[in-house]
Amino acid sequence: MTRVEVSVVICVLNGAATIRRQLDALDAQRGHPPFDVLVVDNGSTDATPTLIAEWQSRPGAPTRKLAIEAHERRNIPYARNVGAMTTTGRIIAYCDADDRVDPAWVKAIADCLSGDGILGGRIEGVSPRGEPKPDTFPHGLTRTPYLPHGGNCNLAITRSCFDAIGGYDETLPRYGFEDVDICWRAQEAGFPMTYCPEAVVYFSISPKTKAIKKEFLIAQARVAMAHRHPGAYQGFTLPGTVAHLARTTALLPVRLARPGASTRSRHVRHFIDACGFMVGYLKYGPPPRSAKTQRK
Repeated sequence: MTRVEVSVVICVLNGAATIRRQLDALDAQRGHPPFDVLVVDNGSTDATPTLIAEWQSRPGAPTRKLAIEAHERRNIPYARNVGAMTTTGRIIAYCDADDRVDPAWVKAIADCLSGDGILGGRIEGVSPRGEPKPDTFPHGLTRTPYLPHGGNCNLAITRSCFDAIGGYDETLPRYGFEDVDICWRAQEAGFPMTYCPEAVVYFSISPKTKAIKKEFLIAQARVAMAHRHPGAYQGFTLPGTVAHLARTTALLPVRLARPGASTRSRHVRHFIDACGFMVGYLKYGPPPRSAKTQRK
């Protein structure tokens, strides 16, 4: 049997409307090393299983086309860990069911991740109508005062690195920065974080109604991350959180009266973020202070 270099893992939940596009893109890979694709169904109740079976029966680029059910928990870190444990490739490459990988995506990942470590690829935003949104994502890794990180929709990690850090943290909440967490833990363990601009994923931007809910959940999850990485999140206090929410709420009517749809949208996001952060603070409690903060 051909030794697989890259194992592509796609986790899906009710993705019948979009997954065919991603599977077609993986079938169309060019210049690639031996690779397989595993679709992890995280509890779909729509036509997703039927579409996966149809895809498995047709010819395509992957050496093997695999599918597995992971219905025990509807949880992205759990589903991604199941995928990693089911595959055998030296590299585990993750992409999402509602996006589209570039034809050279698998090849680029294999070329860029010749050594050990974790990798983030280039993410190009695309509107629901298919229009390019070039300024949606940063060029390169996302830089923070702590450590850089990649995005879940275009992330690859060597199996030895994955095993060394224990994979994804399944205790994180929904939209819980599991991509940031795994990138940071890999670097904390001494593995390099690489950016590969040739590994391109075309990211489908969420409709605004869905994005608002996501913004709220992300803000909550930021507090959970502060508990795990206190060195990266400093200065979180209850008085500061309350003051931020009060200020944002008081200024929102004035800001919404200003012209410009994009400006109003930004202020609404800031308000939703402040609400989510407050709920997260009440849910998880005050984050521990880092040693650096305690010395001040």
